[in-house]
This record gives sequence, C-alpha cells and structure tokens, in this order.
Amino acid sequence: MLLNRPLIGMILVLILVILEGCVVTRGTIGEPFKEEAISAIKKGKTTMAEVVSSIGAPDRIVRGNDREIFHYYYYDGKSPALLLLVLNFARMDIKSDNLYVFFNRDGIAEEVIYGNRTDRTRFRLWPFGD
Repeated sequence: MLLNRPLIGMILVLILVILEGCVVTRGTIGEPFKEEAISAIKKGKTTMAEVVSSIGAPDRIVRGNDREIFHYYYYDGKSPALLLLVLNFARMDIKSDNLYVFFNRDGIAEEVIYGNRTDRTRFRLWPFGD
C-alpha cells in the first residue's frame, strides 16, 4: 500500500522539525595562570629563563625598542546556538586572561602586566539579546 504525497510531505516536515535543536559548544586555549608564578616575577631581578621555567614558553614574543615582551594568554569561550532549517542563531562569549612580561636588553623583567577576566562578563545561554 502506497502512502499519498501529502502524507509523505507532512511526515518529512515533521522529521525535519524534530531534527532541529540547540547546541552549546565550549572551548579553551592555553592554561589558567597560577597566581604564585605571576607574583614570583620580580621587576629588576627575574630573568627570561626564570620566567620560562616557572610559567612555560610564551604564547607570543614581541620584539621592539630594545625590548622583548612575553605574552601569555588563556581564553575560555562558549557559544550557544539555535539551529533551524534555514536560519541559525548563535552567540559567542569569550573571557580572557593575559599576562605581559617586558624584558630589557639584558633579559631582566622590567614590567609585569596581568589582566584577568572581569566579573562583569558572563556566559549567556540564550543567543538573543541579554
């Protein structure tokens, strides 16, 4: 017994509606910083080798003006999405921690700048507005 075309069309639409959904993806880049490792960096005393041995290799090295800058970062992101047949809605929320260590030409730390994620930034599940 064959099904009629309108019934087949309704079944296909119902299957497609059931296959729609919501997705939440999450990812991180880098490793969280240890506060004791950051506080161990002393301006005018700590060397590049000591920073690398306590924190690890930098994610980026910027050179200029007779200085080297080690940039370490940690990113934490979440992206909720509403997946529809023709139209998808998504939001990307990213929080980051950044550590910059400035070295003079002798390889001694001159400045340490650390910025961690703010409490004002929050992850939101709904992809529309606030």
